[in-house]
Amino acid sequence: MSKPIERPVPPVPDAALELMLDGAIAGFALKVEPDWRAEALVNLRTIADAALLVRSIDLGDEFDPAPVYRP
Repeated sequence: MSKPIERPVPPVPDAALELMLDGAIAGFALKVEPDWRAEALVNLRTIADAALLVRSIDLGDEFDPAPVYRP
């Protein structure tokens, strides 16, 4: 059975998500509307929260990855 990991994974701060988004916008030289930036930040927050949930569960060694089908 899965159990929580002993050291909790800290949540990603909003400032870090903003830096990541601004870096991606600058790195790809994108022109982004202010409303789009706000929506992108909401999406990044949702992804970060989902990742936090997944990382907070210790799956242990009894679970193996699914086999890969190769025709």
